[in-house]
Amino acid sequence: MANTVSLIFKADKTRKIVWLFLSKVMPLVALFFITIIYSRKLTYDDYGKFQSVWIYTNIVNVIISFGIASVILSTELDFLRAFIKKNRKKLSLYYSILWISGLIAFFFAAKNFNTSLKFLLIAFIIIQNVASAADNLLIKIGSEKTSGVINFFYASIFFGWHIYVLHTGYSLYHLIAGIAIISIVRLIIILLISFQKREITVTNENNHNFLYHWGYLGLNDALGVLARWIDKLFLLYLLSSTDFAVFFNGSIEIPLFALLVSVTGNFLAIEISANIQHPEKVIKVYSASFHILSNIVFPLFLFLLFFRVDLFSLAFNHKYDASLPIFIISIFILPLRINNYGVILQCYSQGKRVLYGSLLDLFIAITLMFILYPLMGTKGVAISIVISTYCQSFYYLWYSSTVLNSTILHLLPLKKLGVRFLKILALYLVLSFSLSSLSAPARLIFAITITAAIVFLGMIKYSKTYFNKP
Repeated sequence: MANTVSLIFKADKTRKIVWLFLSKVMPLVALFFITIIYSRKLTYDDYGKFQSVWIYTNIVNVIISFGIASVILSTELDFLRAFIKKNRKKLSLYYSILWISGLIAFFFAAKNFNTSLKFLLIAFIIIQNVASAADNLLIKIGSEKTSGVINFFYASIFFGWHIYVLHTGYSLYHLIAGIAIISIVRLIIILLISFQKREITVTNENNHNFLYHWGYLGLNDALGVLARWIDKLFLLYLLSSTDFAVFFNGSIEIPLFALLVSVTGNFLAIEISANIQHPEKVIKVYSASFHILSNIVFPLFLFLLFFRVDLFSLAFNHKYDASLPIFIISIFILPLRINNYGVILQCYSQGKRVLYGSLLDLFIAITLMFILYPLMGTKGVAISIVISTYCQSFYYLWYSSTVLNSTILHLLPLKKLGVRFLKILALYLVLSFSLSSLSAPARLIFAITITAAIVFLGMIKYSKTYFNKP
């Protein structure tokens, strides 16, 4: 009986992970393929402006939301509702000031946009901000499947609109206007469904410092998005549109990896907050997530490393071959994308430590960029981001282990991960040598097929192990 209950519980968690993944993956996958298509079809100048839209909107959206997504996913809803009700005047005033000042700063700082487009982007940012919070609330109340279905249709229409605009006379203004309308429809649907859902009653927590915790999470989110885009912001004002487009395509992060970390963080936040009084369960859940993600990330990282030239020639038709040196450096962040490193601190109300980690990341990145850019150019900027990311991840693991009265090696199964990586590395060395005599398209077909098989088999192996545990 106990085994049956355990199996049902794990199956339920797996379904949640799958729907969380689908909920987040579709818009990112759509934008990824749009990036490839637009980079091939648009001029360097138009493509640079197109990408700068997403840089600005992503940064401003996270800053003015100031931790709302993290708070929703990591806090019991009854407590959060009571807290907001009690502090509604203070929160309303603060967010009003934040929204107004943030959007005004965007209006004057945004580069290469005319006034009408800036106002349209401000409206789009506001819509996306509210929709993101509503979607996270939908996930929190247990409607992962509903969120996944909504985002699937949204991503499909989002992709279709980009293709339509591209083939009917490209206009950045018309593109954003259409996306804003699609986003409004998505928001209305989410809100209508959310109001029909019954929230799960949970025990209120007593945390007198929650407002400070919220503030720390907000600062961390803002610093995190700045750290993610700081290299592109740094170069956006230094490079021409052509050079910036080359750097952007070399440093672009394939959405699957960021999505894996995001979905894992969302899931772990829910699971850890439900077991906050049981550190041993938290350690078990957190350590297990390394295993499942490494089965996906390690093969994909090595595929990108060994077959990067063929991939770029196919994706960009040799238009962005100059981006390859940046790409080689940037992908060395990917082995870290096997977990969310700040989620334990977030759930244990260690917002100050999470904030310090973001400050450390940003400080190291900016310092190294000022040192390395004059010496190495844009490659120095890419190296700066890689180094700062590794430092931040170690910092979070160190303090997470302290909070749980454990050690880093209890949280991070380093030996098993190292053995797994070396085995997969050996396989890709053999694979690369074996396929070297084939044409580029043939090499890619074989490599993609084998990579997909490795990922699938790794997931099957982990799932069997996971579900057989009592």
